[in-house]
Amino acid sequence: MESPDNGPSESNEAPESDPVDCSEEMSVFEESPLITNSEEMPVLEELPLIKNSDQEPTLKSPVKTVRIKLPPTCLQTSQEMKSDQESLDNDCDPGDIDQDIDDALDEGYMGMECTLERGFSLNESSIARDMRMERYSEVAIKYKKGSDMSRYRQALKHLIPVRKPPKEKDEMPLDRTGIYGFISYSWITSLMWKAYKTGLKEDDVPICSKYDMCAYNTDRLEMLWNEEIKKMGKDSASFHRVVLRFIKTRLIVGILIFIFTLTLGFIGPTIFMRYLITWLSSEEPLTTGLIWTVGLVLSEFVRILMFGLVWSVNYRTGIRLRAACLGLMYKKLMRMSTLGSKSIGEVINLFANDAQRIYDYVVLGPLIIGGPFVAVGGVVYILWLLGPWALFGMLTFLLFYPFQYGISRLTSYLRRRTVTVTDERVCKMNELLSCVKLIKMYAWEKSFASSIAEIRSRERSLLEKSAYVQSISLAMAPTVPVLAAIITFLAHIGAGYNLTAAQAFTVTSLFVKDVRQSLNRVRTSSHVISEYFISEERVKGILLMEEISPYIGKPRWKSTAISMEGATLAWDAVSLQKRKKKKKKSKKDDTSPAHKLLANSSVQEHTDVLFNIDLKVKKGELLGVCGGVGAGKSSLVSALLGHMRLQSGSVSVQGSVAYVGQQPWILNATFRDNILLDEPFDAKRYYRAIHACNLSQDIGALPAGDFTEIGERGINLSGGQKQRLSLARALYANKDLYLLDDPLSAVDAHVGSHIFQWLIKGALKDKTTIFVTHQLQYLPQCDRILYLREGQIAELGTHLELMKETEEYANLYRQHMESMAEEDKKSHKSAERDITAVKEKDSESTIRTRQDSIRSNDSLQNGVHHNSPEKNPEKEEKKDQSKVPGQLIADEKMEKGDIPLAIYHIYIKAAGGYIVSTLVILTFVLNVGSTAFSSWWLSLWLSEGSGNTSVTVGNETYISENIADNPKQHFYQTVYACLIFAILGTSLLRGFAFMKTTLLASSRMHDQVFVKVFRSPMSFFDTTPIGRIINIFSRDMDEIDVRLPMTLETFVQNIWLIMSSLVFVCMVFPHFLPILVVLAIMFAFIRKVFRVGIRDFKRMENVSRSPVYSHVSTTVNGLATINAYGKQAMFTRKFMLLFDENSCVFFLFNCAMRWLAIRLDILALLVTACTAFLSLLLRGYVDAAFAGLALAYAAQLSGIFQFTVRLSTETEARFTSVQRISNYAKGLVSEAPSIIESKQPDKAWPKYGRISFRKVQMKYRPETPLVLNDVTFDIDSMENIGVVGRTGSGKSSLGVVLFRLVELTGGSIRIDSINISTLGLEDLRSRLSIIPQDPVLFIGTVRYNLDPFDNHSDEKIWSALEQTHMKERISNLDLKLNAPVIENGENFSVGERQLLCMARALLRNSKILFLDEATAAIDTETDVKIQKTLKEAFKSCTMITIAHRLNTVMSCSRVLVMDSGRVAEFDTPKVLLSNPSSLFSKMVAAADSSWEKQ
Repeated sequence: MESPDNGPSESNEAPESDPVDCSEEMSVFEESPLITNSEEMPVLEELPLIKNSDQEPTLKSPVKTVRIKLPPTCLQTSQEMKSDQESLDNDCDPGDIDQDIDDALDEGYMGMECTLERGFSLNESSIARDMRMERYSEVAIKYKKGSDMSRYRQALKHLIPVRKPPKEKDEMPLDRTGIYGFISYSWITSLMWKAYKTGLKEDDVPICSKYDMCAYNTDRLEMLWNEEIKKMGKDSASFHRVVLRFIKTRLIVGILIFIFTLTLGFIGPTIFMRYLITWLSSEEPLTTGLIWTVGLVLSEFVRILMFGLVWSVNYRTGIRLRAACLGLMYKKLMRMSTLGSKSIGEVINLFANDAQRIYDYVVLGPLIIGGPFVAVGGVVYILWLLGPWALFGMLTFLLFYPFQYGISRLTSYLRRRTVTVTDERVCKMNELLSCVKLIKMYAWEKSFASSIAEIRSRERSLLEKSAYVQSISLAMAPTVPVLAAIITFLAHIGAGYNLTAAQAFTVTSLFVKDVRQSLNRVRTSSHVISEYFISEERVKGILLMEEISPYIGKPRWKSTAISMEGATLAWDAVSLQKRKKKKKKSKKDDTSPAHKLLANSSVQEHTDVLFNIDLKVKKGELLGVCGGVGAGKSSLVSALLGHMRLQSGSVSVQGSVAYVGQQPWILNATFRDNILLDEPFDAKRYYRAIHACNLSQDIGALPAGDFTEIGERGINLSGGQKQRLSLARALYANKDLYLLDDPLSAVDAHVGSHIFQWLIKGALKDKTTIFVTHQLQYLPQCDRILYLREGQIAELGTHLELMKETEEYANLYRQHMESMAEEDKKSHKSAERDITAVKEKDSESTIRTRQDSIRSNDSLQNGVHHNSPEKNPEKEEKKDQSKVPGQLIADEKMEKGDIPLAIYHIYIKAAGGYIVSTLVILTFVLNVGSTAFSSWWLSLWLSEGSGNTSVTVGNETYISENIADNPKQHFYQTVYACLIFAILGTSLLRGFAFMKTTLLASSRMHDQVFVKVFRSPMSFFDTTPIGRIINIFSRDMDEIDVRLPMTLETFVQNIWLIMSSLVFVCMVFPHFLPILVVLAIMFAFIRKVFRVGIRDFKRMENVSRSPVYSHVSTTVNGLATINAYGKQAMFTRKFMLLFDENSCVFFLFNCAMRWLAIRLDILALLVTACTAFLSLLLRGYVDAAFAGLALAYAAQLSGIFQFTVRLSTETEARFTSVQRISNYAKGLVSEAPSIIESKQPDKAWPKYGRISFRKVQMKYRPETPLVLNDVTFDIDSMENIGVVGRTGSGKSSLGVVLFRLVELTGGSIRIDSINISTLGLEDLRSRLSIIPQDPVLFIGTVRYNLDPFDNHSDEKIWSALEQTHMKERISNLDLKLNAPVIENGENFSVGERQLLCMARALLRNSKILFLDEATAAIDTETDVKIQKTLKEAFKSCTMITIAHRLNTVMSCSRVLVMDSGRVAEFDTPKVLLSNPSSLFSKMVAAADSSWEKQ
């Protein structure tokens, strides 16, 4: 697509004439290429649509392309558009381009309205996703506060036995479910069955319930939080109190139902089982035993159903609180201008891990009440049954509570420390991923990897301690009931009392079943509660972050757009507080050296930046703002946006605001969506913005035009394209006030002149514009000029007024004019009128994609998927062929089918191998075996009775029935007591062994995936969102570090408990074996069929998290732009939609687990029923003691069996995180080796710095066009080479191949006669230096950023700062070199960041230096000084400089002119300027034309 320019036509083929019918020029092509040939007329737009003569255009598949050709009178040719600059300046009229666009639309150009509502979708799945998102808006309801019972109406409808199913297919079935479905989860049965039959897709999943949606619950929690703040104040406000108010009613209902289930569980063993075992040794009729048997089974059946109801209530309460908390946090972020002392990593960690802990608190936390309830009931019952001596055993049980409290406190303490380190690791990973290109170019991978390894080491140490504590707690939960039973019986018998089988196994059943489950819940609940309070504090910390008080008022006069009166404004300063106490804990210090100074950072102090500003700007005025680096230019813009703190005076702004930042903020959306920013599509406004920002040619080069997907941070656009896209967004927004912060720094002279004339002077001529710039040539055309110095207004007036005053501005301007005049003399004024020819050549050459970022359709097919860790290229080949042009970011692939055995193999190998794993399993066998043996020993002791001992009472002698009279009593007691120590010892051994192996596995997997990701080529990072990678290192690592080991340990433990129970039942009742086989088949069938659905839900939940994290990261990076455009509602809405998608599958995953649990519980109840009936039928054949043993252990199966089967599914689901990490670790393609021992160069290499390119060819993907084509040139030692060329000519690609970010397709590059392709990447890159276009600073200190690895003395660092003119700025900071640098270096201006990067390069002192537009953000005066510094400091080095300011290359040894990936010219500036027809001469002429008008 090309847009017209305005200017006199020089073509004889298209003379001025009356408008012709454009419709006659329309033709339709199947699969038509998007790039037109130079002979064709310009194409205004190409859209996929079908044009019928009698109906409206409609989107259709397969896609057809309508090419609208406008006649010569509608559009000028590209040659005309590139007419000389003087014509452009004099004749540009935005009205002409508007008329051309109107004519085109009137004459048949259609299609925009087809995509008006949803925007263009890249493929059918995207269309379906858009439609699904629209359904959320249709279903959503607004929260309204209610005070009567009407607010419970929807919840009470669930009490209706049966209700009609939902009308809409995608509506959540739970909302219209009766009491039967609510308890049994039958509403999810259809989804489970579909998952087994065909697998689940996104379309199969219903949308989130309107009562569980993020927006609905966020509004409610926000209302409660505001009430709390208003009532208690910020200092005394309790977020926990607000949470309790939010969940109060549902929490009480859930607890009441839970107490009812506990009561039923208590009645079963204490009444029905006791009387059944008593009946076994009595002569009562069969009907009596039958009554007790039916009662036992029925009470357990009702308990199972009621327990399912508890989970139904808790799950829904948890999903609502989770959504509300994260929604409230996101809305808080929307009200912030910066994160202050918080980092992006910390915020993402909050959304990733703390959300789960908030959910767990609501779901599992209330179950802690079961502990005291069972304890009190158990004490009363055992006291009544066995007498006071039995209380010794209950004392053991009761002592578990303070033990568990201590465990909980210790866990909480360790968790707090762990979370701090995890935040640091995630923050560091986020920073490294954002700066990975620079890190690779500087060969810092190993150093930064060691930094991550050091953080991970501290994290692992804390995880080990926490895991060991948790493992002991987990081991003790099933052990304590057994120990309590042993002590109870030993005390009771030791006191001389008799113990019957009915008494013993009633107590055993109570302990093993109810008490054990109760203790498990206490352990789990106390753990989640302690972790919740940590998360609650972190959430509260976000909510209480200080917001900047609104200070923007309205001017008193309507004619005034901006008014600043005595305004002094400040930034939040990162201050370093001294620690109150210096504790001796060097080994326990969890803060890395680089972060120690930031550990206690606070934003309570402010640094004044702008002082006593008095400024009035009239409506429609163009105010140019200039000044040196750090003078306060960007701060002035921020002050007008309301992002600073007003210390004194007033700031008033009238009208709406559009903002273009110095560093453009780009969304991961289509090119068009980045411009529209959710505004309705208006063709005239849109194409006017495209033309004014000179984006026509760039869009033509994109694979899918303006429907091409743009990657995160605009990775597939050049710096100039990103800046122009940002300008187009501002123009399209059609605001009253435009704040442009150095928008022309990243574009070349001709494009900058076009933008200034068409956009700033043309399209914005009636708008108020604040134009910050370092390019002085544009200032004379501004209405007034504001010159800032050290945060104060130094000069203010028109250009002529300031020139007459002969102050700083006049001197600076004259100095620059003299410099340009000298260059004009060198060029002999020969290039002024020859600009058309060079542009004709540009337009005739094939437009190529800037492969640094713009990927063609072929490149996507052969690039994105080839390096995708979760896709097999062979299997995906067919899918790739149907991939839509312009889609850059491939959708994250969700795995299908079972977890492969290879994944378990990988985990076992990472844990130490099969031998180690077998030994760990044996510790479980010993632990569970010792507890089971204690029960068997008790039943053996009881069956022995008195040992046929005769006792004499009076004159009568009879066989005693008291086991205390057994002559072997001491032997039985000793063995029974020794089992206490065996159980305790094996518990501790098991916990230690399991903790060590699982954490070894997680650490090894972390290290493997980290190395693999970090060693991936840049193509992987360009096409993979940061949120997706962060998901691996945050949530997936949390799963493997914490959740998988807990689940796996419980699963293995329960497996052996079940086996011991079944062994006891089968030993006592061999007739049970056939029944067991039938039940086992039924269990296996249920698990096989329905674990598929659970696994699919888990995978969908994993995939749905990444967009949430990416959106949060994008939001935080673009807060200034979002707030300026007033798009908070748009981004909040998108976040809530993405989060609702995640909440829905997360909720369904948990409900699917409970669906399985209820059905397995009912089947497990059959084991108890069969055992009870076998006891009934075999009375007299089986000893009552052994029958009691079988009944006691069979009873526990009803709870533990389903839990274990569910755990197996949950464990498999959690292994999806292992699978994802493994896929990344094994599937990613690595770069060349860092070091090749046999090819290592001499330490002094490169000694001379000679560079030789020979027929260099380079493609970014195998099937993409060449971006460098037969590039051949030689650079001699100590030469300073300037590289120029239009956007997309291949300038930056020279740096890409020099640093081997992409390997060559053909040819060779030699440095000092060594072919660089034979070297290791570290050997190559460590010997070169680069100063990138986008300055990169890391979190830490100034010294850490200049010299990350302490290789240089302070004297050298200060010298480098002095040479880059930053010494004064740094010396004025409180801590000098130790002054903090926050994330992205936000506490320094962009120019200051660039100068610090330059100082870093000076310290590196390489023989070859590559500068990629390194002075774009620096004012002209400082640029002159820097150029002088570069000449002096690097006089013995070879320098390659890419520059948009042509004056910066005038002093170069030679100038390399790139055009369409080829070397167009390469000679000294003098020689090139002496040739009027040279491209370089014409570029200089284009840059000079605007100067000559002054």
